[in-house]
Amino acid sequence: FGTRCEIKNMNSIRFIGQAIEYEARRQIAILEDGGKIDQETRLFDPNKGETRSMRSKEEAHDYRYFPDPDLLPLEFDQAYVDALAKDLPELPDDKKARLVDVLGLSAYDASVLVSEKPIADYFEKVAAGRDGKLAANWVINDLLGQLNKAGKDIENAPVSPE
Repeated sequence: FGTRCEIKNMNSIRFIGQAIEYEARRQIAILEDGGKIDQETRLFDPNKGETRSMRSKEEAHDYRYFPDPDLLPLEFDQAYVDALAKDLPELPDDKKARLVDVLGLSAYDASVLVSEKPIADYFEKVAAGRDGKLAANWVINDLLGQLNKAGKDIENAPVSPE
């Protein structure tokens, strides 16, 4: 299909969205016409909502990064890194894997439960000492469904997780 394009002059989230939409349409049109995407830097024009070519990038190494000479390199020994990692809370991907492996939840249910920390915390309290699958079904289908209808979040649930 070709390669990537770098886009410059996007100074707001709205402009980023416009540039992505324009580039997607532009690149699809090129590919549908049998062309290929050139590796280049493009400029986003917010007034026209489109990009235009600034310069061609002949080689991938043109996209290299340059170290800042004013910043000294940071070097950490493995023991320090391990100590920091040990103090981290359980990350969402790890929690999801645990819910699947230990409680036997589906990947989808585990994803819903870890999608927001308050939901994950609430579920952990509900599931403590109970059947994990039943707890997950109740939280996802019953509780979150009712909260959604009422326009409330899990932190304002009328039911205690214990």
